[in-house]
Amino acid sequence: MILSAALVLALAGAAPAGEETDRIGAAPEWGPLDDETSRKLADAARRYEAYALRFTADETVWIAKYVDGLAESESVARYGYLLVREENGAIREVRQERKKSGELSRFETEDKEAFPPAYAWVFLFSKDNQPYFSYRDRGERFEGFDWVREFDFRGALPFTDGEDIRQWEGTVLVDAVWGTPVSIRAEPSRQEERLRMQFDRWTQAFNVIGFRLAPRPFGYRCEVGFRLRQDRLAFPTEMRYDTFRAVSAKQSIPWRASTRTYESYRFFQTESLEEPEGPAGSP
Repeated sequence: MILSAALVLALAGAAPAGEETDRIGAAPEWGPLDDETSRKLADAARRYEAYALRFTADETVWIAKYVDGLAESESVARYGYLLVREENGAIREVRQERKKSGELSRFETEDKEAFPPAYAWVFLFSKDNQPYFSYRDRGERFEGFDWVREFDFRGALPFTDGEDIRQWEGTVLVDAVWGTPVSIRAEPSRQEERLRMQFDRWTQAFNVIGFRLAPRPFGYRCEVGFRLRQDRLAFPTEMRYDTFRAVSAKQSIPWRASTRTYESYRFFQTESLEEPEGPAGSP
């Protein structure tokens, strides 16, 4: 079912009263992007679509698991990494384990996150996704050596499996010139409200021999960095997902941390993807 933009924005909701204001004191408004910004960011997402199958990279995965808030075990895995397109048009990650000798296994390895992969976040402003988000423009500034424009975003879909970026909300810095992401911080939409409800349900659940008959209340956070520049695009170089468990109405402890880095990008067949520069806002 395709939702209208108006309905989706209504589902995303307005900013709650008393929410943090921008740097000059005026509260920025939630809503759709203006036409010029929408075209610029959607065009960058379209170019990412063209590049999705044009590179390989080396992926390193660190997993840390916690017990009582302390890291108890860690693991490291290394893969050759690329993206492929399924028959239904969806983009899928492919991993081949890298052996100690440096050679890649001939077989595909299953080791994906339960959340959006790094490359999924480059489509935050795609033409198809924009109707499912409400945005808030916080203006431009310098972040280190990057001239960036900051946006808050809020997905309209309820948090279920967490695999769709439209189930998340957060803040993104985009390159003010090219409209490509520089960094993203996100968490599931309305997470605070969801955790409060889950914690109340968990504490009130019937306890059988020390076990409660309700799922534990877990929360999640995501950070993605885009530090590799290629042909006016920025590609993901690091992604981290943190899982934490609520132990009281206002306190949580770490449960799991997953960090994935992407290095040694190898691009191919990119010449035909270069586009002549035209006036601002041109298709």
